[in-house]
This record gives sequence, C-alpha cells and structure tokens, in this order.
Amino acid sequence: MKKSKKSYHHGNLREELIEKGIEMINEVGEEKLSLRRIAKMCGVSNAAPYTYFKKKSDLLEAMSDYIWKILAMELAKTRKKYENSEDLLVKLGKTYVMFFCENHEYYYFIISRSNTKIDLLSEFSKIENSNQSAFNILKSEATKVLQKADVPNQAIQDKIIAMWALVQGLVTIMIMNDITYSEIWEEKIEEIIKSVCIVK
Repeated sequence: MKKSKKSYHHGNLREELIEKGIEMINEVGEEKLSLRRIAKMCGVSNAAPYTYFKKKSDLLEAMSDYIWKILAMELAKTRKKYENSEDLLVKLGKTYVMFFCENHEYYYFIISRSNTKIDLLSEFSKIENSNQSAFNILKSEATKVLQKADVPNQAIQDKIIAMWALVQGLVTIMIMNDITYSEIWEEKIEEIIKSVCIVK
C-alpha cells in the first residue's frame, strides 16, 4: 500500500512535486515551503513547478487532494474485495489505519490542515472533493449496516463519528514511538475494531 519514492519525471513531475512538498513540510514546516526549494529537490528548473501550481496555496491544496484521493482508491478496493463480507466495515477501518500508518508523512500533513471539509450530516453530501469521497465510502457502508440493524438516524450519525474517531485514534497511537504494546499492531487492528461494539 505504501507508495514507492521513485522519480516521477517523464510526465509525472506534478506528482513528484507534491510528494517532495509533503516531505519538506514534515521536515522543516510549512513556513519554509517554497516552489523554488521543491524544484531544487526534484532537480528541475525554478520555473518548472509553476507549470502546475501558480502559487504556494495551490500546491498545498493539491497535496491534500492527492493524499485523500489515494486513500479513497484504497478504500474503494477494499469495499470491492469484501463487499459481501460481514466484516466489510472492519476491513475498511483497517485499510484506513494501515494507509496512514504506512505513510506517516501523509498523516502528519493531513492533521495539520485547518481547511479540510467533510460533511458529517448529509446522507448524500454536496461537497465534491477527495476527502469527502474517502469519508463517503466509510459513511455509506456504515449507514447500510446500521440501518439494517434498525438504528435511529441520529444514532447512526453519532456511531459513524465514533467509528471515524476510532480509526483516527488507532493511527495516532500506532505511529507514536514511545507506546509500548505486547502485540503486533497490524495483527490486532481488526480485533480491536471488533471489540468496540459500534459496528454491531
């Protein structure tokens, strides 16, 4: 699941600029991010990044969209693979957790954003962006399971938030260096999710 840090030249410079930008923010902070510095990291001219991004804010938006789009693709693959399984929600939860655990830099970037837009209220959100697309996969599948169990609509919303908080919390715990745990995290994720009765 973890993306390889290969060179993306020959038609994929935009992707490399995004990856290097995320790497730079994680290393030195957003205030030191610049299109010129990223160009140097990618071994291209100072003008090259401006073909794709007119200003720094355009690059930051592209970084966020890029990460959520990849996550949405991973969740969609999991949904297709386990669409007839009773453990679909658990599998989706594990996919979410492992995606960010295997891509720490993506997680640190996403939680640093103050402009992420996700609609928790609407059954069919009017927000059209990659982060909403990723969340909608989790929300739609959870809604199906909970409606089938005759859970009231307001409780469904609360449970979906709780599910999201669970997987988000697991990511945070798993990537902390000083957390001591007797088990292998990856082998325990599904069991941990199942132990919390929000998927019943």
